[in-house]
Amino acid sequence: MRSFSYKPNNGWVGDVIPYYENGKYYAFYLHDPRNSGDGVYAENTTWHLAVTENGIDFEDMGESIERGDETKPYLNNFTGSVLKDRDGVYHAYFTAFNESYKQDGKAVQSVMEATGRDLLNLKIRQDSRFTADDYIYEMFDWRDPYVFYNEEDRKYWMLLCARRKGEGYHRGGCIALCTSEDLKTWKYEKPFYEPNTHITMECPEIFKMGSWYYLVFSTFSDRFLTHYRKADNLNGPWIIPEEDSFDARCCYAIKTAGTDKERFAFGWIPTRIGMTDYGPWEWGGTMMVHRVEQEDDGDLRILPLPAMDELYCEKGLKEEDVHLSSQGLVSHLISSSQNFLLDAEISSSSSEFGFFLDTDDALENGYQLRVKANTMAWDMWPRKMNTGPYQWQIDGDRPFLVETLRYLKPSNTYKLRIVRAGEAVVVYANDEVALSIRFYGKEGKKMGFYSIGGETVIKRCEMKLQKQ
Repeated sequence: MRSFSYKPNNGWVGDVIPYYENGKYYAFYLHDPRNSGDGVYAENTTWHLAVTENGIDFEDMGESIERGDETKPYLNNFTGSVLKDRDGVYHAYFTAFNESYKQDGKAVQSVMEATGRDLLNLKIRQDSRFTADDYIYEMFDWRDPYVFYNEEDRKYWMLLCARRKGEGYHRGGCIALCTSEDLKTWKYEKPFYEPNTHITMECPEIFKMGSWYYLVFSTFSDRFLTHYRKADNLNGPWIIPEEDSFDARCCYAIKTAGTDKERFAFGWIPTRIGMTDYGPWEWGGTMMVHRVEQEDDGDLRILPLPAMDELYCEKGLKEEDVHLSSQGLVSHLISSSQNFLLDAEISSSSSEFGFFLDTDDALENGYQLRVKANTMAWDMWPRKMNTGPYQWQIDGDRPFLVETLRYLKPSNTYKLRIVRAGEAVVVYANDEVALSIRFYGKEGKKMGFYSIGGETVIKRCEMKLQKQ
């Protein structure tokens, strides 16, 4: 399959567990068939595998780790990690979950392991299950194991999404640490990272680029985001960058894989209930892959995949020096498309500028990318399906899709790349910030740039279409 938003034929993509080796990204992912009824997610879930070299062309390898029956603790297989030991054996650590395994009336999460001599033949070790200790850590949040070999400690380290025993609900989340010398027996250690800021810190990961270590985790308590921290050694202190996220709400549970030269970030763009722009976001969707690079100060930048230019290579519209100037709103529209890549270089002194997608000529119905006061966010009109009998019942207190808000470095010049593949849309700003979203399609047939209160110059705008 060739797409920047991968979806298997018979299900949806949940958390991705990427592993890199010899030029290939093995994108293990949680396959959710969504066959348990409306509003039920991550049931009958197991690991599947899609292999890619460029984040665009995927080979579907099908199920990778089988799930058990009702008697097994791994009735559902959730997030984990993959590593290769010093003897050449692959180890896939995953979260095992079966609602019937309970303690004090609550379902217990546990960790299990599958091993193999190659990544296509992984078999579960039936005796590998272990749970939280119920002393340092709660039994009920014990998931998403990330295992790596710590050269300095000469031990294997496992990071987990966990909670401190007896802590408050909203701030008890932490990243647990267990250590092992043989990948079989694990010792419980004090928390690796404990900021007292979240319910849980999901899908933890550690990687190193250059001289910096990076700690990655995802949260849902204040915002749905994947965050990162940086440090010059594994013991910290862990520095919070000014912009500490990989994407916004609509690319969740991001984990990375690759080398110092090339690193990809894998997440998922959620669907909405009812397949409508007005439905609540769901768990799972389609895979999204970004490229990760490093600034001189160790901060990370999120960029498009190089293969985007191979996917979108049919020449389309090209314009230069389009001036938009007005005391109010002025726009420059062209015909919209379901599949395109648009590159633009923009200079603006306006109060606000941005981009309309699938809008009508009057700009009354459609999607709107708004760039204002060093922020970028999507908006849409109408903002809700039923506006009510009063003129003011239009969600005016929610002036954009707040879950899509992204912060930009102060500038009067902008480089935007907007890429669309049907429902999936991603915006890259200044080769630093990514913003993914899923839209189900307004009826408008136009798209283009706009400006409010000042002057915006589209220095260059080039649109390419997907190669057929």
